[in-house]
Amino acid sequence: EKWASPPAVMERWSDPAHFRVGVNLPSSVEDGISTTKMMTTVNEVMARSLNLMRLGLVAAPALVQCFYIHSVGLISWLFRLILIYVLMGSICFIAVPDQLYNGMGMGMFRWAFEIFYPEIARSNGSLQEPAEKSIACIAGCRINNLRMKRLKLRWHGSERYLCLSQDGWAVTGDEKHAVSIEMHQVYWRDAMVPDTYTLRVMDATSDFHQHWLSFKPVNHLRFGGWLAAYSHESKASPYKVIVDTSCTPESCKLLCAWTDMLPPSQRSCAGFYIAEQICGNHLYVGHGADRDSAILDMVFE
Repeated sequence: EKWASPPAVMERWSDPAHFRVGVNLPSSVEDGISTTKMMTTVNEVMARSLNLMRLGLVAAPALVQCFYIHSVGLISWLFRLILIYVLMGSICFIAVPDQLYNGMGMGMFRWAFEIFYPEIARSNGSLQEPAEKSIACIAGCRINNLRMKRLKLRWHGSERYLCLSQDGWAVTGDEKHAVSIEMHQVYWRDAMVPDTYTLRVMDATSDFHQHWLSFKPVNHLRFGGWLAAYSHESKASPYKVIVDTSCTPESCKLLCAWTDMLPPSQRSCAGFYIAEQICGNHLYVGHGADRDSAILDMVFE
């Protein structure tokens, strides 16, 4: 079966250019200030400001009580100081437990909060401790352990698989035309990015053997976003494996996690999910919002 190439204008179910996710700050070439350095500096300033606010809240009662340290005995002064902290902590624990837990970074006292507020388990509590310790699995494989796994992508509840047309565009088809995908772990500054992979075509019978899957950038006319095979690894787009409430226990969604900068006339599909898009009488695979995202089964080989 042959598929036509996407024309210049495609009727879309969901246009990635209509909705953006996250913050996109271009680097200032003239001043030599990179976006990475800018965001790192902002993160450090905010973290230190938060720590100073926490220190101020903790130290304020003690500083106020220092004015009365000579008017009473030491034991009496310590008792008053402890009583103030107990009253402040109790009031916050009853009135604003979420703010106390998250704002003061009380992850170490998580067990105490969960006794009275079981829903607190959905909160992080600190920058280092993840809220969810359980890792989702697909067909018996953890989504954080898919490195070098070979599989085929199948639309959940159907017999349609991810295929490639003669021109390298991603389409859906039967299992006979399905392409094998090899998952490659994504690293950033020598650190592994959780649940995030690049997809490489590993099918010796295909003209696109060892090619990488990525999106066609969206141009200024808001056309683009279709999934295709590219020969250079530098064009490979990272995809994060997402398992949420819309997925069955054995299915997932793929979220585009592209981070590189594109020319001003182009936009990436970062923050959008792999989804089907219609073009005339043919369905192609592109990117769309969460409501249009494809629910996929991973058929391991």
